[in-house]
Amino acid sequence: MKSVWRCWFFSVCLLATPVLAQQAIQPAVFTALTQAQQAQQQGDLAGAQRLLNSALGQSRDGSLEQALLEQRLAYLAVAGEDWNQAVRWFERALSRNQLEPAAAAQDRRNLAQLLAQVGRYRDAATLLERELQAGSLDLDGKRLLVQVWSRQQQYRKAIPLAEQVVRADPRIDSVWYQLLVGMNHQEKRYREAERWLQVLLQREPGKPEHWRQLAALRSLDGRQREAAAALRLAQLGGLGLSDADLDNLIALQVRAGAPWQAASLLEQLLAQGVLAANQQRREQLAGLWQRARERQRAIDSWQSLAERSGQSRHWLQVAGLQVEQEDWPAALRSLARAESGASAEQQRQIRLWQGYARYALGELDAARQSLRQVSGNNPQAREAGRLLAWLEQQAEAQKL
Repeated sequence: MKSVWRCWFFSVCLLATPVLAQQAIQPAVFTALTQAQQAQQQGDLAGAQRLLNSALGQSRDGSLEQALLEQRLAYLAVAGEDWNQAVRWFERALSRNQLEPAAAAQDRRNLAQLLAQVGRYRDAATLLERELQAGSLDLDGKRLLVQVWSRQQQYRKAIPLAEQVVRADPRIDSVWYQLLVGMNHQEKRYREAERWLQVLLQREPGKPEHWRQLAALRSLDGRQREAAAALRLAQLGGLGLSDADLDNLIALQVRAGAPWQAASLLEQLLAQGVLAANQQRREQLAGLWQRARERQRAIDSWQSLAERSGQSRHWLQVAGLQVEQEDWPAALRSLARAESGASAEQQRQIRLWQGYARYALGELDAARQSLRQVSGNNPQAREAGRLLAWLEQQAEAQKL
């Protein structure tokens, strides 16, 4: 999902040639600017820099000439891909307040891009927000501001502006719709995220990742049946969703601490035939209901599985939950079903729980008989021994 949140800076190319001022400037500075531009065009960046630095040393502080030379040094640094140096020269040139409005606006946009490029997102946002408030931020500037806000995780500010961007250019790259999906997801606005994802699905219906994402959004929004339906449609469309894709979606809910949502989603996937209802899946479903503390649904799931498999371990799962609920008659019935084919360890567990159940039902002799059958050096035997000793103490106390 990382690609969902990525931002692409420098979508607007930096203009390599500044807007020249219309005011008269000193001939020596004009000559230096012209010669530096010629040197740059010939690939001699170092020579161009020497000419500009020499003229800058002779310019008056705060003058138009100083601003123009610093501006040209900024663009020279851009040509040399020295972003930090370009930032410093742009900031100096703009601080003089001498450049014509059109030139200054262009330089502020370029400076904002450079600030974003070097990771100074807050400073970039400050520049662009001023332009936005003044009503002078063009579409490219809005795109950049969305990306800067997104990098700062200021999604609530970025979302409305991103919507303006995509509405202004319906043919915009799909990554912008994905960005809107991602930002709304981060804000837990799942239905809004789905709305923009539907645009992507109309554009690119054959991409499995869009269908996986649609199912994930619906699942996070608690709409498990609709999530399963999305996966079913993708499956019917032959988009190649694997069981691993579906497992990841279920695991997403588990990792989010929502086993109930995970169980509900898995139940729908099994019901709609998106996943095969084999023994492994049924065990997973029963275990998820158990984790979600939906004991009756867990009992029903384990019991259905036990009826199919006849395995002792499944009947023990049923009996364990019934013991927790203190449903002693039901627990004894399940334990009796578990006896057939039970291992030695399972037999010890069966006898221990039978002892608890019979004691709870007042069948003390039967309880003692069950507990005495739990032998060996193991946790069940030690627990059975403690309960048996306590029962004997109670019996002796009654005789006195």
